[in-house]
Amino acid sequence: MAEAKLTTYRDRFAGAAAFKILIGIFGAVWLFNAAWQAEAWLVAPNAKANLLKAFSHPAAKVPAALSPLLLAMAHGVERIGPTPIALLLVALSVLLGLALLSRTALAATARIGFVYSLIYWVFLNGLGFPYAHGQTDPGVLIAYAITFLFVLAAHSSLRRTQITETKGTEAQWTYARLAFGLLWLFDAVLKWLPAFLFHFTSQITSVIPGQPHLVAIWLGFVVTIVRLIGPVTVAVLVAIAETIIAISLLTGRAMKLMLPFGILYSLSVWVTAEAFGGPYTSAGTGVRGNLLGNVIIYLLPLLFLWARELAAPSS
Repeated sequence: MAEAKLTTYRDRFAGAAAFKILIGIFGAVWLFNAAWQAEAWLVAPNAKANLLKAFSHPAAKVPAALSPLLLAMAHGVERIGPTPIALLLVALSVLLGLALLSRTALAATARIGFVYSLIYWVFLNGLGFPYAHGQTDPGVLIAYAITFLFVLAAHSSLRRTQITETKGTEAQWTYARLAFGLLWLFDAVLKWLPAFLFHFTSQITSVIPGQPHLVAIWLGFVVTIVRLIGPVTVAVLVAIAETIIAISLLTGRAMKLMLPFGILYSLSVWVTAEAFGGPYTSAGTGVRGNLLGNVIIYLLPLLFLWARELAAPSS
């Protein structure tokens, strides 16, 4: 009995430590992106144009019903002035990053970050539109928003004084898991469409221009392997993998098997189709705030769920 209790407390300590590390990593991500946003929107010679483009560009990609809303925001930014808006956005990213790193007012930080990420997703990601040419993800800022749900759930778990989670804390984890599962399901459904299945190779070749020489060589090697196996075969395997991950997250079943698989899968996509999130330039992904790429942010919720497995009582 004493040994079982010791094991339970040790597992919970390991899980709590993992939560703190992951929250810190998420904070570092915000600071990393803030630095590149500052370079793109405040330091670069064309900084003002970069910010105006970041707000105006999505309006041309969203459905016609949403375009006036995004254009109104872009015009508002232009009237106020790009520099004050850039300072505000960079400052908010820095404050969120520092609060996460220091675990200061985590509940409030998670809620503010969730709302801020959703607003950011609408006006700078344009809800992920357009969904064309095999694109299957809805924009990275929705993944940031969902990660804040996991931060909130982890914070509740860290605060509890008893081993067993309260119903409220368990519900927070469930809502976060379901939201994450819906995100994976959205990706998976689009991967079963012909635009992705029959143009899989172009998903990798399209990210090669502008990459550092070594990264370009690596991606060229990946393309060669894909062609040897068969692009459609690889695309189907990718669609199956994401479908399995989505079903597991939505049902809560087979999580112990799915989580390490999902982590390895996410890393494999990041180093291939997303080219490590690069290229890292003020004219690249950093202008919109998704500098690290999409799938690397998907990795964080998977790691939060895995840490929760460590924090759960041993049976």
